[in-house]
Amino acid sequence: MQYLGRYTHRIAISNYRMVSMDEHTVTFTVRDRKCGSRTRTLTLKGVEFIRRFLMHILPKGFVKIRHYGLLANRNKKTKLRLCRKLTGSPLYKPKYEGLNTIEILCALVGRDITVCPVCGKGKTQVVHLLYPSASP
Repeated sequence: MQYLGRYTHRIAISNYRMVSMDEHTVTFTVRDRKCGSRTRTLTLKGVEFIRRFLMHILPKGFVKIRHYGLLANRNKKTKLRLCRKLTGSPLYKPKYEGLNTIEILCALVGRDITVCPVCGKGKTQVVHLLYPSASP
């Protein structure tokens, strides 16, 4: 995960790694993994630095993190069904599936919301619906 995290959650180069720059070169610190992760400085021509930096920018329409494996959108339902079967997990049915709005509200509140709040005997009726309108 640390390997993937370096590429998915961090920027190409942060400001604290920049050591110096002039009209033609840029100097910054790098970690040399071949020599035991020792920190050293690297000096590049400005054009080469920009070229390397731009290689980390994704083209338009690409996303940084994609789910793969069990959570891939293409396979999510079938793979999760298989995981539940293999682990013996129960299949959960959504609690309010098949209920209308009034029935869901009654279940959430714990009382019949269609009963008149004043007299407690009559049922409330829809007189007028207010639809959302565009902002002025």
